[in-house]
Amino acid sequence: MMDIPTLTHTVFETGQFPVLVNANRQDYGRKRLDRPMHGHDSMCELLLCYRGFGVYHVNQLSYVIQEGDLIYYNCGELHEVISSTDVEIGTYCFGFSNIHFRGLPVNHFIPQDSPHVRASHGMFPFLCSLAEQILTCSAGSPADQLTAQTLGISLLMMAAQMPVTQLAEPVSSPASRLTEQIKAYIDAHYTEPIRLEEIAAALNCSVPYLAHTFKDATGYSPIQYAIRRRIGLAQTLLISTDYSATHIATLVGYDNTNYFNSLFRKIVGTTPIQYRRNYLEALRGERNQL
Repeated sequence: MMDIPTLTHTVFETGQFPVLVNANRQDYGRKRLDRPMHGHDSMCELLLCYRGFGVYHVNQLSYVIQEGDLIYYNCGELHEVISSTDVEIGTYCFGFSNIHFRGLPVNHFIPQDSPHVRASHGMFPFLCSLAEQILTCSAGSPADQLTAQTLGISLLMMAAQMPVTQLAEPVSSPASRLTEQIKAYIDAHYTEPIRLEEIAAALNCSVPYLAHTFKDATGYSPIQYAIRRRIGLAQTLLISTDYSATHIATLVGYDNTNYFNSLFRKIVGTTPIQYRRNYLEALRGERNQL
């Protein structure tokens, strides 16, 4: 058997272990709070669904998710998980950084063309037990937290090698070229004032055709999509910074804080401040547990 340094260099480009940066459990049965389409610039995430079902949207694909599924998010990919009921899906969620598998970009679990959902099958009970151990250790002493790091790497390695099955096939095909162009335009400008006429002019098509094509492919109008991207960014800022709700509203494109609060509550189901409070309570007051 190879020694640890040799094994590490064989698996990872830099010969360094990944870092588990956060770990939490979303309790099944709580009132559903949507987390609209968003991305992360410095980490990737691994979710294990332990109860409930819904849909996972990532890039231009959608997957049905259910109990026992592993859900993969590569750094930089736009994604969201939507429960199919009015209560939260039960998931364990783990964020990792410093991942560089050989042959993959930095902070990627899987190739971009690989299915982003895989069934754990007979490994499910063991993975749930491992997830609980990580959560328990992450709240303990420095030695416990080091144990959580080691267990997190074990979970990561098992998930990266989980076989692809037919259950992981996407339930929708990639959107049309025009829809991809509309999304790309909005993703680049969603914190700015956006008018359909500007998008249509930039993409050389009519406003009615643009609006119909996009909604037919995504279920949202272009403006609704831009609003959801703004709220998704607002959620990220609420849970990762100490910025006030007023300042965050400005950062995501709203001068009227009351209007921002109203939109946030309509889409997420709670106010910005209560959303932050709920998140910090779930993480025992710490944005990064490790």
